[in-house]
Amino acid sequence: MAQTIAKAAISLYILTFNCGKALIDVDAVASQLFLGLSTPKLPDILVLSLQEIAPIPHCLIGGSFLVPYFSRFHQAVEKASRKAAGTTGNNDGLIYHPVAARNLGMTGIMVFAKNPEAVSDVETGGVGVGLAEMGNKGAIGVRFTYHGNGTSTELAFVAAHLAAMESDLERRNEDWKNIVRGLVFSSKSVDRKNIETATSAEERPLLSISPRDASIFKPTSHLFFAGDLNYRTSIMSPSPTDHQNTFPQPHHDESSPQHFSKLFENDQLNQERLAGRTCHGLTEAPVTFPPTYKYNPKEPFLTPDEDLSRWHWAKHRWPSWCDRILFLEVPSWVKRYHPEANIVIHKYSALPLWPTSDHRAVALDASVPLLPIPAPEENEQGDDPRIHPPFEVNIDWRAKRDRARVLELVTGFAMYFTTTLEGGGVSVAMVLGAVGAFFAIRAMLEM
Repeated sequence: MAQTIAKAAISLYILTFNCGKALIDVDAVASQLFLGLSTPKLPDILVLSLQEIAPIPHCLIGGSFLVPYFSRFHQAVEKASRKAAGTTGNNDGLIYHPVAARNLGMTGIMVFAKNPEAVSDVETGGVGVGLAEMGNKGAIGVRFTYHGNGTSTELAFVAAHLAAMESDLERRNEDWKNIVRGLVFSSKSVDRKNIETATSAEERPLLSISPRDASIFKPTSHLFFAGDLNYRTSIMSPSPTDHQNTFPQPHHDESSPQHFSKLFENDQLNQERLAGRTCHGLTEAPVTFPPTYKYNPKEPFLTPDEDLSRWHWAKHRWPSWCDRILFLEVPSWVKRYHPEANIVIHKYSALPLWPTSDHRAVALDASVPLLPIPAPEENEQGDDPRIHPPFEVNIDWRAKRDRARVLELVTGFAMYFTTTLEGGGVSVAMVLGAVGAFFAIRAMLEM
């Protein structure tokens, strides 16, 4: 991992968390949100990659149904940043300002900036890779230009949730392929002072720009890919006794065959990435933390590993590093002229278990050189996916997304009215209202 950095740099803090379809505990999350930082200084950009934000019907419908869930994270960010900064904030009470809060089905992304004036040209895009290409699984991305010190650079952040279960390895690889092909960035004209309005979906036609420039592998952009990627440590489910003989515990030291590092030798993501079957061209910092899934959510919560005597694993799933953050290195054609330009990883860690989820949040503290990435020369060689993407953009991406969106709304409302208490209440009220209207009209006709 490179240890030098260009003179001007942007500090990033990226956190990925599977919310378990539940409202978060604001105080619990706020108390630990910035534990993954290497220094007390708050970063320039904060990115939250969120999966299973809310119950399925709420996510498929979206809009106002998700406001309470996003709002809790916004509250946690405000509370955590004020505490970390030791201040009540600036004149409007905010240390971090929202750049975007978007979802594609059950996957969401929130981007915050200390200085909103430094952000321009916000683009967003998303793709479903679940059933019938709906958003029960999928990815959502935000891309923008960040300005400072008389220069700028382009940053793209993609939040993703891939297929689950130990045996669905090939499906996860296929999900990655469909994200590369179907997540197309687009934008509308946005005033920099009102960047939060950039959260609306695909409004710029793909034909107005190069398909390469619309993809996640844009030649002039950095890329960070974070989420519940669901790669496991076995292709088979555990046997009834594996949890006794194989699952790691805090007291196992590195010499023990049950130390979690031994389990990481079977990590599917590492194996598939190095074999060139997924996450093409992406890099990951060394994984030195315990598996992030699957825990039985039990006390004690919010407790560091060194203070734990036991990890409470679910017996029917292999402990795995499902939650990951990967990135593209600075391209070779930039390093020719700026050899000091590197993405520097300060810390890559898993936060303690939070209430409401069987996943642990994973955080990346990094710095990115504040330099523009020029387009590569036509004869540029190398295996950087910005030059040679593993898959081309699907030209039918918009039509496919539109069809999936209709299915999401139909499915979401059907589930909402039949499987939720509030939806059931609305259904009963509608039926009673219809019955009352029928008798009122009949009474008027008989007069």
